[in-house]
Amino acid sequence: MKTMPMLPFPAPSRLLLAGAVLMALSGCASVGRYPVADPDVAAAYGRGNAALNAPVDAPRSSLDTPARDIREDVWWSGFGDERLDRLVARALAANSDLAAAGLAVQRSRLQAGLASNALWPQPSSSGVSGSGSRATDQADDWRRSYSTGVSLAWEVDLWGRLRTQRDIARWEAEATEEDRQNTALLVIGDAISQYWALAYLNQSISTGQANLERLERTRELVQARFDAGAVSRLEVRQALQNLQSQRAAQSALEQQRVEVRNALTVLLDGTPWPLQDEPQNLQQARSPAIAEGLPADLLARRPDLRAAELRLRNSLKTIKVTATQYYPALSLTGSLGSSATSLGDVLRNPVATLGAGLSLPFLNLQRAQLDTDVAGTDYQIAATGFRKTLYTALSEVDNALSAREQLARQVAASQASYDEAVEVERMQEVRYRVGATDLRTWLEAQQTRRDAELSLARVRQSQLTNDVTLFKALGGSAG
Repeated sequence: MKTMPMLPFPAPSRLLLAGAVLMALSGCASVGRYPVADPDVAAAYGRGNAALNAPVDAPRSSLDTPARDIREDVWWSGFGDERLDRLVARALAANSDLAAAGLAVQRSRLQAGLASNALWPQPSSSGVSGSGSRATDQADDWRRSYSTGVSLAWEVDLWGRLRTQRDIARWEAEATEEDRQNTALLVIGDAISQYWALAYLNQSISTGQANLERLERTRELVQARFDAGAVSRLEVRQALQNLQSQRAAQSALEQQRVEVRNALTVLLDGTPWPLQDEPQNLQQARSPAIAEGLPADLLARRPDLRAAELRLRNSLKTIKVTATQYYPALSLTGSLGSSATSLGDVLRNPVATLGAGLSLPFLNLQRAQLDTDVAGTDYQIAATGFRKTLYTALSEVDNALSAREQLARQVAASQASYDEAVEVERMQEVRYRVGATDLRTWLEAQQTRRDAELSLARVRQSQLTNDVTLFKALGGSAG
C-alpha cells in the first residue's frame, strides 16, 4: 500500500496558500460586481437641423482610433488668413499652459517607467563591515569578521498586481498626453477667437471714428442753422448729446480692445502680438467648409474623450490592484555574499524561512472587501462621468452645427437690415436739410444705422467664433 508523498509545505503554510487561492478567485470575480450602463446614443443625435450621424459599425471605443498630434491638423488654415496662421503657430510655440502640459506628460512617462521597472529584479549592495571579539579565556585571541554583498530583490508577481500597476501607469501617461493635446486644442481655439475679437473691435473702432466725424459735421450744421435762427437751441443740444454718446461708446470699444490685446499677450507667454499683424475688419474673413452628415466617430479624435476613457480603464484596473493588495506578496532575494539560505529551506518552511519576505495582508478580509468596494464605487463614478463627457461632446457638436445654420441666416438678415438703415438715414438727412422733418428724426435714423452696423459686425464675429467652437467640439478638422 502506497502512501501519499509528503508535501513540502507544512500544514499552516498550506492553509495560508489555500486562503490566498480563494481570495484570488473571489477577487477576480469582484470586478463584475460593479456594473455600469453603456452610453445610449441615437443613430442621428441632436435636435438641430444638422444631425451628427452615428454609423452602424462605429467603434465602441474612442481608443480604437489611433492617437494623433492636434498641431498637425491645421484646420484653421480653412479661414484663409496667413496672419491667423502665424498667430496660431506662435501660440503653440510659446503658450505656458501648453509647456506645463508637456512637463506633466514627461512626469507621467517617468512614473510609467518606474512601474514597469518594478517587474524586474532590483539590485542592491551592502558595504564592507567588520567586527572583532576576544575570547574570555585567552587575552590575546582576537576574532575579526568582515562581510560585503550584492543582492537582487524580486517580488514574485503571482497575482498580476505589478503588471496591473504597470498598465495603470502606462494608461495614465497616455491620458496625460491626451490632456496635452486637449490643451493645445484649447490654446488654438482661444488664439483664433481672440483674433476675430480683435478684427471686430478694430472694425468697430474704425467705424466709430467715422461716425464721430459725421456727428461732428451734423453738430456744425445744426449750430449754423441755429445761428441763422432756423432752429432752436434744443436741436443744438440734441446734436451735442448724440455726439457725446458716440464718444462714450467709442471709449468702451477701445477699452475692450486693450483687454483683448492683453489676453492675447498672456496667451503668447508675455510677448505682445504686433499691431501690424492685427486684423482690421471682418469683411474679408471666410468660414471653412463643413461637409454634411458628419459621422459621430469623428468624436473619437477628441482628446478629452480619449483621456476620460483611459482614466475609466484605470478605474477598472484599480479594482483589481486593490483586491490583489490583500493577496500574499512573496519577495525573493538572492545574495552574493558569505552565506545564503538554501531554496530547500524555503520550500520546506516558507513562513519561517522568509519571515518578513512573505506578506499576509489577506487575513484582514473585512478591510480587503471594503477597500475593493471603494475602488468599485470609484469606477462606477468614473463611468458615469465618462457618459456625461460623451453626451456633452455630442451636445456641443449639435449646438455648433445648429448655430452655424442660424448664424448664416442672421448674417443675411443683419446685412439686409443695415442696407435699409443706410437708405433711411440718407432719406432723413435730405428731409432735414429741406426742413421737412426735425433733427430728432434724423438723429434717430443715424443711431439706427450705427446699431445695425455694429449688429452686423457682431453677428459676423459670432459666426466665425462658432466655427472655432465646432472644430473644437469635433476635435479637429471636419473630415
